[in-house]
Amino acid sequence: RNVYITGTFNGWSRQIPMHRSGNDFTYIHNLKRGKHAFKFIVDDEWRFAPDQPTVADIEGRINNFIDVTDFKAYTGDREFEKEQAVADYGSTASSHDDGDDSSGGKKPVARADPDGEVYGHSMPDLDEYTKEPPPLPPHLRHIILNKPPQLQDTAALPVPQHVALNHLYCTAIKDNMMVLGITQRYKNKSCTTVYYSPC
Repeated sequence: RNVYITGTFNGWSRQIPMHRSGNDFTYIHNLKRGKHAFKFIVDDEWRFAPDQPTVADIEGRINNFIDVTDFKAYTGDREFEKEQAVADYGSTASSHDDGDDSSGGKKPVARADPDGEVYGHSMPDLDEYTKEPPPLPPHLRHIILNKPPQLQDTAALPVPQHVALNHLYCTAIKDNMMVLGITQRYKNKSCTTVYYSPC
């Protein structure tokens, strides 16, 4: 199945592919506050999910919608952090600071533990959690599947980088064939196994 999503969050401008995990399809998007209508495209057929809230547009088409007007991001369990600070140090870190933060409370500060280590309570920005994952590191692209064979001596392959070991690599499906490869090492010997799987 090919499943896509589109909606008011992108102005219905393009169909975004959803990622499959078992029987579920997911897509993560950082929505602006407000109400957003959306719809799924399953094998070129527009559908809505009956188990999610729906709304009809002015032409009578039914779409799913989500309301994030009053959404509040989870910022951690501050009561638990305070209890831990009391248990570890006998008091909260914020009781040793005279500065106020923007909410009118005490500003948490870094404080040394009994071993002299200093830890802070700075909360990462919410955008840090909603970023796209980093691209594949470039050194993982240098594997045997991505290199042309040496014409002089095909038995003399280069020693694989240690960061490429024990990763399962998959090439794009071409001519209804999927190619998988994995390189493993035992002592000074390396072994690359390549699997060819018809789709």
